[in-house]
Amino acid sequence: MKGRIGTKVLTTFAAVLVAFAVAPARAGGDGKAAFEQLKSLAGHWETEATNKEKATLDLELTSGGTAVIERARVSDRGKTVEMITLYYLDGEQLKLTHYCMAGNQPTMRATYAPDTRTLTFEFEGATNLKSPDDGHMHHAVYTFIDNDHFRTAWTFQKDQKDAFTEDATYVRRK
Repeated sequence: MKGRIGTKVLTTFAAVLVAFAVAPARAGGDGKAAFEQLKSLAGHWETEATNKEKATLDLELTSGGTAVIERARVSDRGKTVEMITLYYLDGEQLKLTHYCMAGNQPTMRATYAPDTRTLTFEFEGATNLKSPDDGHMHHAVYTFIDNDHFRTAWTFQKDQKDAFTEDATYVRRK
């Protein structure tokens, strides 16, 4: 009898621990609200004049409104390079897959803080990444300033350390 009670107590305790471990990942992670915020960015965007590098973003709804495709065009050593990022819901979780000029495709999951209008993406995995030491985008933060301005900060990781962050503020062009 004591063994069964002890097992029940231990099982209940384990379930409570799992519930608390999962809760922080969901805190502020309202994927549907975050996805709606991203959908509101549909249109053509350019970096502010204060940015040292000129870049453009074109965001559009695709797949019946179930995904947002972002086409980024940046100048790299005088040559224009295009990268694609696809944003989508996986159940209730907002995710992105970034098709990078580094030749890999990191997938990140988001948490959304509506009070600060901040969307934070964290690395979940990647295709075409031979080793965790290979260079790849690992973290991204979107800050929604107003209907016509937003800021991004994408962090590139190499040798499992942050190598650089690309910060840009975008202005909607009509």
